[in-house]
Amino acid sequence: MTNNCCENACACGCGSSRENKLCTLTKPHNQFDIGKIMPLVKDPKYFCRCCGRLANKAENLCNPILLKDK
Repeated sequence: MTNNCCENACACGCGSSRENKLCTLTKPHNQFDIGKIMPLVKDPKYFCRCCGRLANKAENLCNPILLKDK
């Protein structure tokens, strides 16, 4: 099994605290509170270069980049 961004240590090397990050809030897998997650992802403007998650605010991702409008 390979280590990814969301396991023990962030593999992308971002060094960010994962408190209030989607990678932490969506643990344990398939057992998280979807009611807390949906408001954070309903109108995504940022993409995490580490894990590929999308979020409304950069602060909810470890390594965010702004999604560009088409």
